[in-house]
Amino acid sequence: MNKICLILFLLALNVLPLWASNYEDHTPFDRDLSANQRARQINLILQEHWRDCNLDMPLRASDAVFIRRVTLTACGRLPTASEARDFIRDDSPDKRARFIDRMLDSPEYAQMQAMRFADMLRIKSEFPINLWPNAVYAYHRKVQDDLANDRNLVEMFYEMLTVSGSNFRTPYANFFRASADRSPEGLAQMVLLTTMNMRKEALTEADFKAFAVLFSNIKYKSTYEWKEEIVYNGFEPQELHARLPDGTDVTLNTAQTDPRKVFADWLLKGDNDFFARAMTNKVWYWCFGRGIYPHADALPYPPDTWDRFWGCYDKNNVPFSEELQAYLIEEFNRTGSLKHLYRVIMNSAAFQASSLDQDEKRLARFASYPVRRLESEVLIDALASVTGGYDSYSSVIPEPFTFLPRRTKAITIADGSISTGVLDNFGRPPRDSGQFSERNTASTDSQSLYLQNSTALYRRINSYCGNIQRRYRDDDQRLEQIYLDILSRYPTTAERQAFLRYKQTFAPKKQYMVWSDTVWVLFNSKEFIFYH
Repeated sequence: MNKICLILFLLALNVLPLWASNYEDHTPFDRDLSANQRARQINLILQEHWRDCNLDMPLRASDAVFIRRVTLTACGRLPTASEARDFIRDDSPDKRARFIDRMLDSPEYAQMQAMRFADMLRIKSEFPINLWPNAVYAYHRKVQDDLANDRNLVEMFYEMLTVSGSNFRTPYANFFRASADRSPEGLAQMVLLTTMNMRKEALTEADFKAFAVLFSNIKYKSTYEWKEEIVYNGFEPQELHARLPDGTDVTLNTAQTDPRKVFADWLLKGDNDFFARAMTNKVWYWCFGRGIYPHADALPYPPDTWDRFWGCYDKNNVPFSEELQAYLIEEFNRTGSLKHLYRVIMNSAAFQASSLDQDEKRLARFASYPVRRLESEVLIDALASVTGGYDSYSSVIPEPFTFLPRRTKAITIADGSISTGVLDNFGRPPRDSGQFSERNTASTDSQSLYLQNSTALYRRINSYCGNIQRRYRDDDQRLEQIYLDILSRYPTTAERQAFLRYKQTFAPKKQYMVWSDTVWVLFNSKEFIFYH
């Protein structure tokens, strides 16, 4: 009987889509989207775009959905119960904008963005990147510190592209070390993907070979310190004939000019938007799980260069809104700030839209929020933050052995080579290429098996439930705390009734078991596992 009731309880949470209105109170947006000054322009662009596409305005996600969405996206963690409770009770009209600012200024923001940048920059100690541990931690720490300080991304990448020095003492020297192929062609392909989100196939074969010449004078020299390597521009004078990605031919003498600087000046200080386009597309992808372009790892050449690169043009990979892309590029060029991009996007009607309607036409135009599974590290950290039980992380290859401190969060692991079977099971990327496609967010049977049948997870659930029962004497308070901890909302009337019916199936002396079953059900619910 208990098993039947538990199945019914589980179905009560999963039989309807996780975005169904019986879970959350979705409301219409204000008709005047310009009322939100922080997102006035982007909202007007979106509103006009949806009108042109004959799409109705999306519903506005509830406060409970919003706070969870923002905290997971910006910080890679669940809101605390007190954060969720206070936010839901707050009636001030600007509370969403203020909460976004608060999350962007939190330490967890830098940790989450450092994880995303580490994926993009291929920060790992082992094969095929082989940065080695000392360089990994120096590189990751520098990236995280710069992101915490909201350093201008143009300055940040200019240093990566031009700096010379020790991979230990000049961390951004690791940029040109983090490539499985250090030939000029391999480095050129890595640079295209990392800084422009473009593949070498976007260029003609002749143009790509001429572009690779810019990276033919990068040299590497070992020192007497274990695994230290100096990255520098070669000293031997030579005249190079190269070509920039826009087709501009350049001739330079390496004794007078570092070829890397020629490219960096063109990309970051020149009159083009390749870098800005790539960064705005990345941030949009991190916010929605899909980019402004359908194929986020292979951006085409901009329209003003089609006459030269028409043969490389992909007519199926165009931005869903050229006006929106142009606006975000303008905002990025004006500030160079990653936080500013997040702030603009998170205040927008697209980011705050309900996920109620998952029609593909609406999703393609971001008139509904895309539902997708949490990243591997974020999901494992969410389980740990609720139960208080953290996985242990270590690496015995390469030497020196690495044992991370207890209660280490998965999103803070600097080295892509340090992982666990659970993280890999949920699709943690290997950081071999830096592409979005390396991260797998598809749901699998083995993931369900872990969530439903892991002995370690069940022990943590029992420990958490014991703490809840000792802390609260009232069943209603216990249930509310569990829902706030796990789903960042209060239980609905239907869920309270389902819980009471299930509890009554137990003998009085065994009713304590209902709490671990409840937590187990919520951990296996789509509402917990997915962004929505």
